[in-house]
Amino acid sequence: MANGYCPSLLRHINDIANGNAPGRKMNIAGFLAMLFCCQNSSVSPINDGFQSNGQRKGLTVSYRKRPTLDDVQDEDNCDINRIPAKSEWNIPALHFVSSSFFLSDEEISKYCDEAARTRTVGAAGSVIMQEHYDLILEHANILLRAINQQLVTDAATKFGENVTTGTDDGKVINISKDGDKIILDNGVIDMMRDFQENEICGEPCLVGGGLFSAYTMSQAIACCNAAGIDYSKVGLPRFFFDKDTQTIWGENTVGAFAPGSVKFIGRNKYVGPYAGTKGNSTFSTLPLPVGDFGCNNDDCLRDLVFDMQLKYIDCPTEVTVDGVTRTVNRGWQVILSKEFALWVQPINAFEASDPLADTNGTLKYFVSNESSTAGSYAY
Repeated sequence: MANGYCPSLLRHINDIANGNAPGRKMNIAGFLAMLFCCQNSSVSPINDGFQSNGQRKGLTVSYRKRPTLDDVQDEDNCDINRIPAKSEWNIPALHFVSSSFFLSDEEISKYCDEAARTRTVGAAGSVIMQEHYDLILEHANILLRAINQQLVTDAATKFGENVTTGTDDGKVINISKDGDKIILDNGVIDMMRDFQENEICGEPCLVGGGLFSAYTMSQAIACCNAAGIDYSKVGLPRFFFDKDTQTIWGENTVGAFAPGSVKFIGRNKYVGPYAGTKGNSTFSTLPLPVGDFGCNNDDCLRDLVFDMQLKYIDCPTEVTVDGVTRTVNRGWQVILSKEFALWVQPINAFEASDPLADTNGTLKYFVSNESSTAGSYAY
């Protein structure tokens, strides 16, 4: 070094900021996490159309509307009351998201030694450098956010009707706790009563944010009001925090989802005979490496599997970078992608005269926190 001084030390921000380093903050994807952990999407027959060997087949879900009181008679005349017929639901066109980056060998050669340290990645066991892997994490992370936003957007128009309101517009509940009475026709108890009235089987899960997120936090310190009610003993359904719901479904909105009411549909292309090395590219899959993120690393999201193409550019080549043509040197291009869709139970699965007409096991709520002179609206 000139003048005999030692060069400055260079440390990666991950070594200093730990989980709060920008590249290690995993995007929050509560709705997608709910689809995996609460709805068991990974092993659902809804994904049978996309087989593990990479083949694509159509999939039809059939269902039949249950009989109603209109199909019951009180005379013994051998009339036929009903000829059952099946309805069908087909997998829609899948959404597609992709993100790609390029890093030249020359650029990595300028970094510290650990950047060139090799490691395997993906189902095909491809060997890449550590710097590439760090970038893969960052691009997988932004795809996670894009997928979750699209799924939340798809769900926004598919909420079913609530039989207690006769509409799918959403129901306002007040979770204020400032009174000395127990109010049973509003608040969280009212939500749980809705689960009964809508004949939801099993334990539903909740997704949202805003005031309801704050309410779930408050349960850790809740106790008794003046009426002697211990709020901490209410067994709330499992809650998944998601910021996207607040901008897409509406501020302080929470969705309730019965088991089996929604499913994640995902397809992987680079499996079976479509995986492996072909020409200058290696095709593989990459499960979201949740454990390599230092913050918000939700284990439910381990079931998200990306397609990955590792393409080596072995000569200076003209490529398009963000819409602009430029020449890049030798190095690796990495392309991550995912095909996916959302399945929601059809709302026409019940006859018009059925008490559950237009319901599908999904309910929307708008959460308020207003004081009331009439007493507590928490329960």
